Amino acid sequence: MFWVFFGLLFIWIILLIDFLQGIRKIPKLEHTVPSQASELISVIIAAKDEETSIHETLQNLANQKDVRCEIIAVNDRSSDRTGEIIDKTAALHSSIRAVHIDHLPEGWLGKNHALKKGAELAAGAYLLFTDADIEFEEQTLVKAITAMKAEELDHLTAAPDLKARSFALRGLISYFLFGFGYLKRPWTANQEKRRGGMGIGAFQMMTKSCYQKTGTHEAVRFRPDDDLALGQKIKAAGFRQKLVTAKQLLSVEWYPDFKSALQGFEKNAFAGLNYSIPLSLFALFGVLISQVFPFIFVFLGSPSVQIISAINILLLFCLYGLTTRSFTNYPWWMIFGLPFFALLFIFMLARALILTWIRGGIEWRGNRYSIKELKQFFRNSEEDHR
Repeated sequence: MFWVFFGLLFIWIILLIDFLQGIRKIPKLEHTVPSQASELISVIIAAKDEETSIHETLQNLANQKDVRCEIIAVNDRSSDRTGEIIDKTAALHSSIRAVHIDHLPEGWLGKNHALKKGAELAAGAYLLFTDADIEFEEQTLVKAITAMKAEELDHLTAAPDLKARSFALRGLISYFLFGFGYLKRPWTANQEKRRGGMGIGAFQMMTKSCYQKTGTHEAVRFRPDDDLALGQKIKAAGFRQKLVTAKQLLSVEWYPDFKSALQGFEKNAFAGLNYSIPLSLFALFGVLISQVFPFIFVFLGSPSVQIISAINILLLFCLYGLTTRSFTNYPWWMIFGLPFFALLFIFMLARALILTWIRGGIEWRGNRYSIKELKQFFRNSEEDHR
């Protein structure tokens, strides 16, 4: 194991250097000094069975300061009181427009279809795609549009504060961000090169012309990772893109409980690994060897293996701690849960892959989607992306 851990040591050093260089390129939206905006922003929300959160989100948006906005709330075939709540809230605010969808066309994921339908009704030169459970501070939109105009951006995406009620959920979120950081390198959104790119579903503001020229949500209609895919297409098309953090301006409860997180992971896990079984197996064993074994062999290995394991653990803690500090408001001591969170990730990924294989696809919000169709659309969209 010595040479395995020796090789991993260099990988973690490279990733740590890359992170330290990249994270400095991600500014905080809170630091933007707002200036009153006259441009109309069209906010588009897709809501399915969101009766517990949609009212507060709409109220937050209707109460934004120093900015003109219309809010297009799309009720996507909800079976609860979401549609009723949208209608009642719209009756109280002239800026809110209620839209109801009762049919999902073949070849579409529900959220993507709802966002496209909402965008078709938008009158603003700027569009903001967001979720139905986001909490907005009252100056969020004016700061975002100020940053867009000052830097002549076509696309601005913001990372919110991810709230979680339990320690396990906070650990899962922080671990997800840790892995996402070194795999997707989100700071590539702020580089001049067309490669990489980023999109976060909680907050995607873009010019209408950018959205239309990139192919709208039609281009990502069958992608569970529609936010990231759309952001990468925007970057590849040569538009000016920027990723910011907005932990004091935006917040969302990622999942209300651990069961919901498991279900959400079923939808996103395979998509995040490009629908590749070899890549998924590599991820499972890679995490086990690189992020669990060092914590075992630091006690059970030979003296040389124990030393190299300890160095690996130190580097892991540094990278994990920097990621957690940069993208969450969680306490620093969360880093000590790393091996347990890694095991939790292995369990969730293995479970998601097995269920996807047994079902022949994914189930999400009352619909089943064939893995064959999802994989084929991913391949086609990636070819278009290139």
